[in-house]
Amino acid sequence: MNTELSQQEMLFQPLLMAAQWFRQKHPAAIATVIETWGSAPCPVGSHLLIDNDAHFYGSVSGGCVETEVISQAMDVITDGKARVLEFGVADETAWRVGLSCGGRIKILVTPLTSVFADIYQALENRRASYLLTNIQSGSQQHFFDCDVSLQPLMENIRMGKSGMVSLEGEDYFLNIYTPRPRLVLIGAVHISQNLLVAARLTNFDVTIIDPRSAFATEERFGDADLHVEWPQDYFAKQPLDNHTAVAALTHDPKIDDPALIAAMHAKAFYIGALGSRKTHAKRLERLYQAGFSANDCALIHAPIGLDIKAQGPAEIAIAVLAQVIAAYRNRAAE
Repeated sequence: MNTELSQQEMLFQPLLMAAQWFRQKHPAAIATVIETWGSAPCPVGSHLLIDNDAHFYGSVSGGCVETEVISQAMDVITDGKARVLEFGVADETAWRVGLSCGGRIKILVTPLTSVFADIYQALENRRASYLLTNIQSGSQQHFFDCDVSLQPLMENIRMGKSGMVSLEGEDYFLNIYTPRPRLVLIGAVHISQNLLVAARLTNFDVTIIDPRSAFATEERFGDADLHVEWPQDYFAKQPLDNHTAVAALTHDPKIDDPALIAAMHAKAFYIGALGSRKTHAKRLERLYQAGFSANDCALIHAPIGLDIKAQGPAEIAIAVLAQVIAAYRNRAAE
């Protein structure tokens, strides 16, 4: 599927292997989709990692042109020079390797360098980073924040959109790497059990926090990332970030309120709280007294979830996850 979540999933495995191969001094090249037209099967930014024995991870075309890209990657590994490859229905090579569905793709192949180990480490630390590659020379710049010279990239970065950019008359490819989205569930309740299953299907990392040991048990949540402690204690060790969604589900202000406060401070991309409108009105009074403004509190989705007239924990979980995904997608489109 050509979606942001699945695109992120496609990035992680090749980047993990790239980090391992570089540390092992394993000769390799990495291919990146830099432009697409028509029905190209893999999104811009997708990676294919290739070593000198033609082992590979990832994909740039869903199998259509991989054989040719791997062949070209052997030359990149040998001479260390970047190459731009283009495939389309008008190209004899593309017909031969199977890209006959009306699409075209442009692929940049570069030697594997330390920058990809750095990118993976940043993702492991839940930090977004950016890679700027000169299309002609193959030179690369890895950075976390834009300085004045890179201000033309800010629109792409704000939208989270990898793509071709022009700087001082030269063509570059900007690849944006963001951590896998995380869903933090406050309360080891029945809704959380259903949310855990559904969120995993959509490639969210899920963390469940509840100080009540009777609720937060392995019997109820299996191998989930489960923490029997107060939210504020957990967040002191593992801070929230703006790639995280927080759903407060306990109905208990002593547990939910600290989590909501932490989520607002961290600018979590989604904040939701279970409860009726009357319950939420009382919650707002407490948050106002804690120093939050009406604009701050307007970020909280309450009652939580899309209004689909959900009944029971399973349906409520679906309504919540749909709202989380909408917030995640809309953030990139703003």
